Formats: sequence, C-alpha cells, structure tokens
Amino acid sequence: MKKCKYGFDHATGDGQKRLMALSMGLDPETYIGKRIDTKKAGDYGSDPLGNGMFRMVPSGDVAEFAERNQRMRGDGKCTR
Repeated sequence: MKKCKYGFDHATGDGQKRLMALSMGLDPETYIGKRIDTKKAGDYGSDPLGNGMFRMVPSGDVAEFAERNQRMRGDGKCTR
C-alpha cells in the first residue's frame, strides 16, 4: 500500500476500511483482513436468519445469539 500523509491511501478500498476503523476508535491494523483458519475444529462464521437465530458455518446448526457468541469465541462446551 502506498504511504501517504496520514499513513495510508484513503482512496483505495483498504484505505477506506482503515479510515472507518479509525473513525470508530478501532485499531486499523487489527480491523482489516484477518484470515480464517478453516482447518481448525469448530464453527468460524454465522449467517443471521432474521428472528434472533443464526445458522452456523460450516456445521449448519441453528443457534441463538449467546450460543453463537460462545462458538465464535471458541470457549465453553458449544465448540465442536
């Protein structure tokens, strides 16, 4: 990425994401582009179903918000 006056180019898609992270008070380096390890056991994503429930990826289980958060963090008995 091209170095600019503010540390990154705001005209690029990546630069706009970094700018948004800064405006929300987040660290722009940790906010951008973390790779997901799909070989790791357990769920690594979720799709909202619209009724407070989520379909977990890749297991396909339907979970409530609290269980979804446990699976995404990888703590507790909900992790596969």
